[in-house]
Amino acid sequence: MQKSTIRMAARNLSRQKRRSFMLALAIGFGFLVVTAIDGLAGGAVKCLEDQISQMQGGNVFVQGVEHLKDEDGNITKKFNAIIRNRKYIENIVTENVKDYEYYSMRTQGSGTLIFNNKKVESVIWGVDFTKEDHLLDSLVLVSGNLEELSRPNSLILSEKTAKALKVEAGDTLLFSSYTLTMQKNVGELYVAAISKDPSLLSSAMCYAAIDYINEIMELPEDSYTMFSISLKEKNKQNAVAQVLENKIREDGNIVTSRADAYKAAPTNPAGNFRKQLNNTLEEGTLYSAFSLTDAIPQLGTVVQVVHIVTTIILLVILLIVMVGISNTYRMILYERIKEIGTMRAIGMTGKQSGQLFTTEAVILSLLGAVGGCICAILIMVVVSFFHIENESLSFFLHNGRLTWTLSVGSVLAKYVIMIILTILAVRGTSSKVSKMWPAQALR
Repeated sequence: MQKSTIRMAARNLSRQKRRSFMLALAIGFGFLVVTAIDGLAGGAVKCLEDQISQMQGGNVFVQGVEHLKDEDGNITKKFNAIIRNRKYIENIVTENVKDYEYYSMRTQGSGTLIFNNKKVESVIWGVDFTKEDHLLDSLVLVSGNLEELSRPNSLILSEKTAKALKVEAGDTLLFSSYTLTMQKNVGELYVAAISKDPSLLSSAMCYAAIDYINEIMELPEDSYTMFSISLKEKNKQNAVAQVLENKIREDGNIVTSRADAYKAAPTNPAGNFRKQLNNTLEEGTLYSAFSLTDAIPQLGTVVQVVHIVTTIILLVILLIVMVGISNTYRMILYERIKEIGTMRAIGMTGKQSGQLFTTEAVILSLLGAVGGCICAILIMVVVSFFHIENESLSFFLHNGRLTWTLSVGSVLAKYVIMIILTILAVRGTSSKVSKMWPAQALR
């Protein structure tokens, strides 16, 4: 397309400023709506994913289990989570995974917290406080202090759980859980600190010293139940999970298959991992390497659904606007028919005159879309400053505030759709202009 055509199209748009502005405003409004929905929904899903990652200690995981035996020594389908070799998975990760922020080895203990005849079912993560600075930095304390974590039976309790038990920092409570041999055991935990609950998920975030949780559950020293990795680039989590699976299998260990899980249950691969473990009646440790999207595939589905919905909304809005553009350019054709004849008479070809009308419409659409996109970003930035006190929305908030994120690919795809629809909207007018004879136009 010649530069002169673009300059002429831009000049023609400025001749009818009000009309051009109204058309661009309509297109801009459509882009503002879909961009804001897209960005805020993407931010909400990201917040939910980050909260789950924080609770689990990362977005790629390796879990180990061992099957229990019955009284006759036969292997049963029941199993306990445990990884006995502390260095095995760590060595695989450090040798084969480079782009990670941190990793952690944790023991997940499920049981009952008891204080003054009050009971609360809870999950307590056994962590090594000396190696999880990222966890401690993310916590906002309501009471207590982190210096008390030097105690061997120290506990960080969530605010909601503390209120349910009416516990304060400095109190000692009981934790009842099952051991590796499925026997009930009880231990005392000292409440070193109480952390604020920025979301409903964080109300389940209770942390204790891993060695003491292992002692209560009668796990061997230096063992744990889950290895977690936090990647710098979250979009690589599936690839990293596959690398870990392959390395574990190469070492001759039994590990679940992500490929088989997605083939058998694409909407619930995590459920199929458990089924694979149930059906593999072997002695020793059975491993499972998976990503956060394997465990909760709905997160990716939500993002895809949001993109599809916003694209449909944009199409509806653009189709309405394009009808207006089509009618407007039919009217413009009759307004400028003598001008077209003059340009054709002095040497402009029919193709060039048709391109002129198409170029005008495309420039108008691009200006409106860019303006709408910029306005949407400004609105999202402003909205993100407001603090929202709503527990039901806390899953999708970061520290009580809305966040947003935009996919460049999604935005560009919507621009392409808009340009195609714009060209189709003025195609009839452009075709009529290109076929018009100079003498016919001048009459």
